[in-house]
Amino acid sequence: MTSFVGRREELATAKRLLPTTRVLTLLGPGGMGKTRLSRQIGQLVARAFPDGVWLVELADIQDPALVTLAVTEALNLRDESTAPLPRLTEFLADKRLLLILDNCEHLIEACATLVARIIAATPDVRVLATSREVLGIPGEQVMPVPPLTVPNAGEDGDALQLFIERATAANPAFRATPANRVVLAEICRRLEGMPLALELAALRLRMFTPEQILDRLDDTIGLLSAGPRTAPQRQQTIEGAIRWSYDLCTAAEQALWEQLSVFAGGFDIDAAEAVCELGRGSLMEALTGLVDKSVVLLRFDGDVARYSMLEPIRQFAADRLTERGTAQQVRARHREHYRQLAMRGQTAYWTGEDVAWFGELSREHANLRAALKSGLADEPLRTMATVTVLRPFWEHNRFLSEGYRWLTDSLARNPEETAERAKALSSAASLAALLGDRESAERLVTECIELAARLPDSDIMAEVALDESLLAFASSDRERSLELGRRAIELAATHGQNAIEMDSHAFSFMAAMVLEAPGRTELAQRFLKLTTDSGSHLLGGLALWTVGIDHWRRGEPEAAAEFHGRAIQQLALFERCVWLSSAFEGLAWTVSAGGDFDRAARLLGAAESLQRSTIRLADTITVAVGEKERLKVRNALGETGFRTAFDAGASLPLDEAIDYALGRTAPAPEPLAAEPAPKRAPRATTATLTDTNVLTRRQKDVARLVAAGHSNKRIAADLVISVRTAETHVEHILTKLGLTSRTQLAAWAHEHDL
Repeated sequence: MTSFVGRREELATAKRLLPTTRVLTLLGPGGMGKTRLSRQIGQLVARAFPDGVWLVELADIQDPALVTLAVTEALNLRDESTAPLPRLTEFLADKRLLLILDNCEHLIEACATLVARIIAATPDVRVLATSREVLGIPGEQVMPVPPLTVPNAGEDGDALQLFIERATAANPAFRATPANRVVLAEICRRLEGMPLALELAALRLRMFTPEQILDRLDDTIGLLSAGPRTAPQRQQTIEGAIRWSYDLCTAAEQALWEQLSVFAGGFDIDAAEAVCELGRGSLMEALTGLVDKSVVLLRFDGDVARYSMLEPIRQFAADRLTERGTAQQVRARHREHYRQLAMRGQTAYWTGEDVAWFGELSREHANLRAALKSGLADEPLRTMATVTVLRPFWEHNRFLSEGYRWLTDSLARNPEETAERAKALSSAASLAALLGDRESAERLVTECIELAARLPDSDIMAEVALDESLLAFASSDRERSLELGRRAIELAATHGQNAIEMDSHAFSFMAAMVLEAPGRTELAQRFLKLTTDSGSHLLGGLALWTVGIDHWRRGEPEAAAEFHGRAIQQLALFERCVWLSSAFEGLAWTVSAGGDFDRAARLLGAAESLQRSTIRLADTITVAVGEKERLKVRNALGETGFRTAFDAGASLPLDEAIDYALGRTAPAPEPLAAEPAPKRAPRATTATLTDTNVLTRRQKDVARLVAAGHSNKRIAADLVISVRTAETHVEHILTKLGLTSRTQLAAWAHEHDL
């Protein structure tokens, strides 16, 4: 991200207003720099919010119903309810945090309603919104975001500073000189100090002199007179600045720019080639041109090149696409491309292709949402089939509520009696059962069974049996649940339904464990064989966990530990897998059985930080099986010892938690509970420890940089982490060492030659 320039008065005003208002809205047209300003404000006031500053980016969200889910996802809340708002307000009730809602204007009613509910339900949550329109709720404090100050009366102003800085970045040979400074100042005045307009103009210094740019601004501003007379003048100016870049593009670049506007949240080259048609033009050449002109931004998600556009630039292109009359055709190709991605799940979910499939779905989540939204309007039947195939994504990646809503919306738009509807009913019933909505699940299963009986050819009965098994378990009829689970296994095997057969093995084993029923070993071993033969990683990791649990309950800790370790390795391949915490818990039970209670408590803490499964039934099963082990660990260590070890595990970042679980790193020793001691003037602190292993490797790196006098921002840049992560590391270090300031930490680091 480029540097932040100016805005001293705005930052001071926001810092003054936030303690006195619950809702502060940064108001201004597109391209005014509201997003960058909100992030800078968040960094400035972070210390005032002990529960953090949380950013919710709404630009890619087009469906108002997803606003609440976007907030819960940003807060890393479990997707565990068909009504997420009560869960969100319950979580926020005792929190003191700042919630930044960025780009509210296209979802203004949904944002206003949500913010009003949050403010009414919480005493200490504050909201910082950016929008082109006020939220219009009681107590809202509006803070207009003006243009940057322009050169005036001998003062350069922030606009000139930004223009020169961006111009130098765009063209390293460019220099601001006394000779061209007057022209540069006039460009800033003509563009009225608008940040995006200045940045776009700065890019033109790759091709033009400042004088040539100033000359062309006459035509650009003249062009704006044809725009809407009711639009604010500043809004017309940014439109003109973007149009100017558009006019400098080739015809192929313009056509590609317009078609790329259908993407949400970015795209890769394969998607661009599938969706965009340039006739005889070269897509690669046009895309390269747009990247070179900084219309399209290039970044890397791991090894995958991703492209995106700033929202005002994308919206401009979307308007041009509509004017051209081809928007519907391009959206149809976009929809088909992501439908094909979803349909790969018919085999990818239960085979060795699962890691790549889940990873791609996660990257393309915003595009999937856009495709489903347009599909429900234009192709409801095909879209219902797409939503149904995505059930594993909704279930295993913590999107139960969202998936359930897509399914119910699809069913409402497709009342005809079709096989696709029967499958959607089954999937919706499954998600409803997993969410704990038993009434809806029963209704959906009943309708599915009745519909399947009227269809000429239906292979859905295995799915229905599994749905009924989930419902029976939720109704506390555990024996019936296991019976139906085994029935689902038989039906799925008969019809060659591999995914359902594996899912049914997983759930049947869990039900059998709760019942302590016979046949658990056979279920676990058969599940493992199925996943091993198919090459599945996710279901394979779940199968390894079931075998580990089976060895644990039979008193075979070494074998159990081996299988749990392998389960963690496989499940860690997935970014949001709900089962990873279960694997940690299984390993914790195993080491507890071997008497290593301190390690067990740390693993339980790590499992808690990973979040228990969002699947309520699975969580019920985990608690039913493991609560005795947790109590045993707590009793063995005592309350203080247990809490110390548990918190140490909970504080580990994911990669360090996995390393610890797999024995790749030693645990960071925590201070022992202090013995009662006579009062004395000096504060007892772990800072007197001579063993620097009290800190993890990453924490040592952070401590060294603090000792060198680096700010959190500089630490984040040096270690390639976010500023928020750097702040969290510093806070954890101070807590571990019993210190209260960075100065004390620097002294400790120097004293121990860190």
